[in-house]
Amino acid sequence: MDRQSRLLVLLDGSERALDAVHYVASVKNFSSMTVVVLFNVYAQIPNGYLDLERQPEDPDGETEIKSWQTIQEKRRMQYMQRAESILKRNGVENVEIRIRKIIRGVARDILVEARQDYMATVMTRRGMGLLAGLPVGSVAGKLLQNLSSTPIILAPEKACSDQVLIAVDGSEDCMRAVSFAAAMLGKDHRIGLVHVIRNRGDSDFMMTSADTRRIKTDMETAFEKMKAQLVKNGLRPDDLSFKIIDGSSSRAGSILQEAAEEKYDTIVLGRRGLSGTSDFSMGRVSSKIVQMADHRAVWLV
Repeated sequence: MDRQSRLLVLLDGSERALDAVHYVASVKNFSSMTVVVLFNVYAQIPNGYLDLERQPEDPDGETEIKSWQTIQEKRRMQYMQRAESILKRNGVENVEIRIRKIIRGVARDILVEARQDYMATVMTRRGMGLLAGLPVGSVAGKLLQNLSSTPIILAPEKACSDQVLIAVDGSEDCMRAVSFAAAMLGKDHRIGLVHVIRNRGDSDFMMTSADTRRIKTDMETAFEKMKAQLVKNGLRPDDLSFKIIDGSSSRAGSILQEAAEEKYDTIVLGRRGLSGTSDFSMGRVSSKIVQMADHRAVWLV
């Protein structure tokens, strides 16, 4: 892979956000990339210091504010250097640290950066804005909805990356997901390709046997093309498997069940499938998996 390929890793100063760093460090093929770490600074000054600023009779107010800002700047740099150290200890040699103050807002500023020349944006679902019961934080949610031009990698809590499940349906987004996985992964991975046919007797729609046979034939042909592409990028044929799940009532549920039963720790899928439209940045299946697969890495292409 081109050594100038770049990953954007988003950090916010929290311990949870460092999961993204550990994940990048755990993916062997990422070590050949330049990892750009972006940290968005919350520009808000605590209310107590704002009160000092509003009292001109207090000669020490400005000094207190500057002292607080100096301490925060030191902490931010120490945190970023800690993240850099994790990457370098694991063979990622090219690391660039970027610390920026908020201009338009956290999510908007990240979007401006992420739309630059990056292979992918890596982040965790939640950072220091964690709220109980919410599987995706507010900033992560905004990025998922609005960053459609660049693949997003949601890092899991535990760094693991060698068992990968790619959900496929024959759509253009699906083919992009396969191409992205082929470009990003090295040879030391077990790759499963899975297609789910939603066709249960208790649903409102039932396919005929002829329709099911046609879909299976088409997907088997598509599988061969995907296999050739993955092998061309260095993956071993013996490490690739293909599966069609028939009779499912939920595509997302079947994909998650397959990942759990076969111990895949990473799920790769396109943003939209065959029913996707330009009015939505994520399809129903990908949206459900992002929400529910919180113990696994999810690559949204």
